[in-house]
Amino acid sequence: MESLNLFFAGESKDAGGSNRAFFQVIFQNEYSAIIEIWQITYEEVPAGGLKIIDRRISSSLSNLYRLSFPGERSIFARNVSLTQKDIRITFPEASIFFDNLPDVDTAVIIVGSGQIHFQPSDEIERNQLLRVYKKPFFEERLEYVYVRAGKYFFQDNLSYEPIEGAPAATPAEVMNNQAYSIFSRNYHRSFTVENSLTRELLTFLPQSGETVIEIKTAKRGEFTYVFSPFAEEEVSFFDRTHNKLINSYCPAEEEPGQKRLFVRLGERYDVDQYQLEVSYRPENKLLAARATINLISLIDNIDSLQFRLNPALEILSIRDDKGRQLYYTQDRLRKLIYIYLAEKSGRDSLFRIHIYYRGRIVPPPPITDSASPQNPEGRRVVFSVPEDTYLFTQSADWYPAPVREKYYAFRLRLIVPQDYYCLAGGRLVERYSVNEAGNVTELENLGNSVFVYESEAPVKYIGFFIGKLKFGSKITNEVDLEYFFTDDWRSPEKDMLKDTASILEAYERYFGQFPFPGLSIVHRYWKTRGGHSQPGFIVLNEMIIATDPGVIMLNPRSPVDLSYWKEYYLAHEIAHQWWGHGVSWATYRDNWLAEGMAQFSSLLYLQEKYGQKELEKMLKRLSAWVRKKSEVGPITLGVRLSHTNYEAYQAVVYNKSALALFMLKDLLGDKVFFRGLQELFQSHLFKAARTSDFRRAMEKVSGKDLARFFHDWFNSDDLPDVKFEKKVIHGSDSNALNIRVRQLKRAFIFPLEVIVETDRGSSAHILVVERDDQNFNLGFSGQLKNVRINPGNKVPGKFK
Repeated sequence: MESLNLFFAGESKDAGGSNRAFFQVIFQNEYSAIIEIWQITYEEVPAGGLKIIDRRISSSLSNLYRLSFPGERSIFARNVSLTQKDIRITFPEASIFFDNLPDVDTAVIIVGSGQIHFQPSDEIERNQLLRVYKKPFFEERLEYVYVRAGKYFFQDNLSYEPIEGAPAATPAEVMNNQAYSIFSRNYHRSFTVENSLTRELLTFLPQSGETVIEIKTAKRGEFTYVFSPFAEEEVSFFDRTHNKLINSYCPAEEEPGQKRLFVRLGERYDVDQYQLEVSYRPENKLLAARATINLISLIDNIDSLQFRLNPALEILSIRDDKGRQLYYTQDRLRKLIYIYLAEKSGRDSLFRIHIYYRGRIVPPPPITDSASPQNPEGRRVVFSVPEDTYLFTQSADWYPAPVREKYYAFRLRLIVPQDYYCLAGGRLVERYSVNEAGNVTELENLGNSVFVYESEAPVKYIGFFIGKLKFGSKITNEVDLEYFFTDDWRSPEKDMLKDTASILEAYERYFGQFPFPGLSIVHRYWKTRGGHSQPGFIVLNEMIIATDPGVIMLNPRSPVDLSYWKEYYLAHEIAHQWWGHGVSWATYRDNWLAEGMAQFSSLLYLQEKYGQKELEKMLKRLSAWVRKKSEVGPITLGVRLSHTNYEAYQAVVYNKSALALFMLKDLLGDKVFFRGLQELFQSHLFKAARTSDFRRAMEKVSGKDLARFFHDWFNSDDLPDVKFEKKVIHGSDSNALNIRVRQLKRAFIFPLEVIVETDRGSSAHILVVERDDQNFNLGFSGQLKNVRINPGNKVPGKFK
């Protein structure tokens, strides 16, 4: 190393009363860097000055590199081939540029007219490519690739034949400039962090086969291939130009019968509580905050932490509870910060850090349960969208949140202009105006309003809503209910809290006790209809629409618009307090546990209120959307379906899940089914659940093996193709209706509801269909008038 810089981080006294000073130290040379945190124990000497007693290194970051292009080595070659799991990249001829690091190859740039062939070994993932690109593989012409990998990757996976003495078609200076441009564009995207000491980008070496390939195609833009043996799904393929995740999966094993072992590293820490002090100024969108995070170490000698934070927010300082400055690195692309402690903490120890930050931020729109309107042909429609409400959700990354989902209590102090009102989860414990400044730092808050919320019930994230609100009504009970609306709201809902209380009562019967102490609801005008649910409060959206006379702006073409039934959006968002917040979902594949469960829950309530015939109308609408969009992918592709087709995401994850839950209820019976839901809710309260957890809960209470049902309805994008034959068999004492059910493609398992109507009344039957050809005899008395099979198209598919 050629240079050393020390940064003083603070000092303290240890348990024995000795003085300790802390330094952040960076060693550097042209190619690499080492960062250490020093603890120096010292004492004052009588003659003056200080005597160093001991120096300890509490943490060290080695193997950091200062990567650059072009390096000293580049070649022109033919028959260039680069391979990794399920991908092959070839160039007949190309220029290959190696990085600047001596004795280590961790990055390579290949420039030329090449070809990529990417074909997932997973059938469902090939189907995703087929739907996006009309082929079960991705094959395009290339302009270049930028590859990051470990030092042994290139000798095993990159082959080429050097062309010695070939005249260059393009001057070396031009090619070098091109390599530098490619490197500058892609460097920050993988294995690279910005350090807080010098603000320089430093990179580390990929490990054990980790590979990132940045790809520039000739016609379709930029793509990224990632292979990570440490990830739950090893291979990912991104369309970077359109910001879409196309594929994510574990590749098929090369040897028959071989099983893949995935080891998840244990949690390093838990969060006990957040204490947040936040000021937000809507006029300039400036947020300033201090986050105090109380933590519990889950391992011996924890020395670092990892959080998510919006890179638009500037970190001013990170300190521990002793006032010592903490070193950190930042991955702005992935919105990550890595914090290194001044001294290690032991297992089960409590410690605290303080993060000061600020910046201009406009909260992005959350992923809402929304339905955009359809513009009737030939009609003029004008949308007016007020812009004085601000909803900060998880998608804003407005505070340093754990990377892996955790539940925690919080105290949130919000400072806003005096004419704004704040809503947040938990209870409002203080509200006051800043009329006097106790010190100089409070001068800028004079005339502002302060809201303090506390939540002892754990939440998976903290959110808040700011707007110019008016108070509507309140109900104080076991669950406190409040209703607000924006000051431009035209017609407050008189029955809002009455409907809310009715929905809560129904859901508590179905699922268990409401998981939070209170629920606030606010009505606002927005760009879309629908709503958004956060722990303890709900925002309902309506649109201000000016149209020609006589135009009714319902949206029957939206998969999730059931607003013909007035309480639908309210019921859906309240359901998220149980499914999504009380119990969360573990991975994107389990997203239906929030959205599908909420859709199912809202239909249960609407059935109670409006009856069976209205439920059948709703089910028909859901089923029609499922038939239209099911082939885009199965339920367990979750939010990834939205990257392919947002309507398909809503049709499958919301609607197909709801229909599958109704089918499962018919298979198991109401009593067993709801006992299973309560079992899941109680066992995973304030935890994340997986589809496998849901299945185990249902198998536990029913004693049935549900593997086939979950394969057919959650892991498959196929639907039944069914043909019926009906025949009346007359007997001397009674009559019977024979129904033959033939499945024309493959045998699904599903409950088929049949309603037999006679002059003496009607009777409902549930037939369990599980083979490709089955006969059922249903006895009846009296004169047969009508037979209804699969009312409401509860089982989606082709039925004839």
